Parts: sequence; structure tokens; C-alpha cells
Amino acid sequence: MEFHMELKLKKPIHTVKRTTIRKLYDEKLDDGRSVIFDICEIFHETDEIDFIAYGFGSNDWCVDCRYDLPGVIEELPDILGKLDAGDYDFVLDFYEQGTEREIQFVDWGDHVVLICKSRTNWKPVPDRIKMEKDRVDHIFRNLYRRFYEYGEGLCPDLIAQPLREWFRKCK
Repeated sequence: MEFHMELKLKKPIHTVKRTTIRKLYDEKLDDGRSVIFDICEIFHETDEIDFIAYGFGSNDWCVDCRYDLPGVIEELPDILGKLDAGDYDFVLDFYEQGTEREIQFVDWGDHVVLICKSRTNWKPVPDRIKMEKDRVDHIFRNLYRRFYEYGEGLCPDLIAQPLREWFRKCK
């Protein structure tokens, strides 16, 4: 079983209630992560978007948009920057309570070896998976595209320029 992660919409985006948020962010206290958290909260509240992750012997990691997705999205700029540079050595940390696992990605020629480490009683079986680089690249780029697509459809005022600039600065 390979590792898989995605955002999945239950019905067409145009049928999901759109949210308008006029929130003032404090330049000293807030950055893109604050906006990401708010977008993920909106995704959660719609009950129409699922964040899905599985692998390493488990078909359901019990992740969600409210708690787990923000942590993964905040890691995306660094990961996408590495993938853009052809660097497949990085770590993805599912640090939220309950999930608490880390996946180390190790470049292995035409493939990537994923090593899963659990910080709970759950044990990955197997704890290593070998995947093609194209598949790994697709997972992260698709997650990024869907996050923006759903954000533009549901809360375009939050997806606007400030979040895009934060993503660019982080890469």
C-alpha cells in the first residue's frame, strides 16, 4: 500500500455555501499560518470537504480539515520548493494530537523511500514504502491546487494576495 493524501469535495464547489470573512489580521501577530487556519476552519464547517491521508498499513488516519490540514498546508511551501529543485529529501510532520506521525522522504534514484515514524501506540506496518517520484510530486501539487481551488470557491477574500505572497516567501 502506498501513501496517499488529498482534499476531496463531496459535491460540486458551486453548490457549497460560500463564506465571506472580513477579518483584520495583525501584521505583528499573524502571518499566512493564521489565514491557513481560518481557511481550514471554513473547510471543516462546510462538512463538504474531507482531508484524507492513509498508508503504512492503515486505510484511515482519522485526519481532518480543522486540526490536521493546517499543519500540512503550512509545510507545503518548503516541500514544494524542494520538489521544484528536484530535492526529494524532506520530512512531513503530522504533529496534531492523535495522529502524531512523521514521514521522512528519502531520494532513492527514480524513486522515493518513505519512512513512517509514529509517536503514539499505532505502529506502521510496513514502516517503509517505495514510491515513484512522479507520484510523490503529484500528491503534494494536487493538495496545493485543491486547497487553492476550494479556498477560491468558498472564501476568496482569504485566498487573496496575502496568502499567495506568504507561500512565495516561504518557498
